Amino acid sequence: MTRKTALPAFRRAGTAAAVGLALVAGTATASEDLKIGTVLSFSQVMGVYGNAILDGINLAIEEAGGSVAGRKIVLVKEDDKNDPRVALQLVRRYVKDEKVDFLIGPVASHVAAAIRDEVHRSKTFLLIANAGNDELTRELCSPYTIRTSFSNWQWNHPMGQYAAQNLGKRAAVVASNYVAGKQMGGAFADGFRKAGGTVVDEQWPAMGTADFASVMTKLRGLDNVDVVWNFIPGSGTVNFINQYAQARLKPLQAGPQSNADEFFFDALKDNALGVIGSGHYVSGMNTPRNQAFVAAYKKRYNRAPAAVDVAGYDSMRLIIETVKRMNGNLSDRKAVRQAMVTVDVDSPRGFFRIDPKDGNVIQNIYITKVVKRANGAYGHDVLGTFEKVQDPDDSCKLSWD
Repeated sequence: MTRKTALPAFRRAGTAAAVGLALVAGTATASEDLKIGTVLSFSQVMGVYGNAILDGINLAIEEAGGSVAGRKIVLVKEDDKNDPRVALQLVRRYVKDEKVDFLIGPVASHVAAAIRDEVHRSKTFLLIANAGNDELTRELCSPYTIRTSFSNWQWNHPMGQYAAQNLGKRAAVVASNYVAGKQMGGAFADGFRKAGGTVVDEQWPAMGTADFASVMTKLRGLDNVDVVWNFIPGSGTVNFINQYAQARLKPLQAGPQSNADEFFFDALKDNALGVIGSGHYVSGMNTPRNQAFVAAYKKRYNRAPAAVDVAGYDSMRLIIETVKRMNGNLSDRKAVRQAMVTVDVDSPRGFFRIDPKDGNVIQNIYITKVVKRANGAYGHDVLGTFEKVQDPDDSCKLSWD
């Protein structure tokens, strides 16, 4: 796999523990249970995402028949409540008492940052299935951290480029005032400026904000804005998009595809139409692999999958394929990581590889638009694709100590 330091070319549309032992290395045998500890939010503002990741994990386990390389797969799960202190306690207990082999999670970037040092110290492999915190695969990278979802830069820098080239040259940024919001907004703004655009305003409402009247008032007072990029996570995105529509603001809305996807279509209805998104998965992609995945997901959960479901699914699939490669013996941590960055996982998202230099996923980023189908269902049309997007940062210095 060649290293790339620049964003891959844009193509227009049409065209995923170390043994889980904190102090004793490699005593698990192929006959013992394979324990997976989940560090996920099942309640609070991020609960919708944690439950979706868990659904993806469970489907992958079921498809594998509940075991791999002679080891029964056992999930150990508890709500981290989107609280860094709770998550850290969970990780310590999973490693010390449950002796998990791998960890999957968390949802939020600030939670991921809080557990990073314990993951590294305990030499337990963590598969990040949502949190996009750039630092975790840059200056805070660890050979024990593998991200199967996205980095905050990876989703949003391409959108900035696309927006400046296709939507207009003047943008405003609105994002929740926490790690992910700042990183995502910064990535979009950087891509937008580098493609010739100007960011004329930035607003950073507090996490949990439900009433965006003051935000809308300020947006209405801006001159000649072509696009408003926004990121309000969880249920807050429904409030923002609905209030944006009610305010009858004219600039196009853009942001992470999760702003308006399968989780929120019922609550947004026609207010979602025309919202531009960027992400690593589109449920409507017309490929045999994705069609089979969507059919299985609908049969199992009676709903269509979104990008976060796929990240949970691919995290578990990556573990399964790694354990197969290792014939169930996970005692050699360096060999385990080497397997994780080289095994082939046939992902519904399309291209999927783990970058050996930093543990971040390499994948296509799709630019989408919310539309209404002839049958009345909402979905995404793919406007274009940035292929095999690799985080360009070179600050990661992997150390096993």
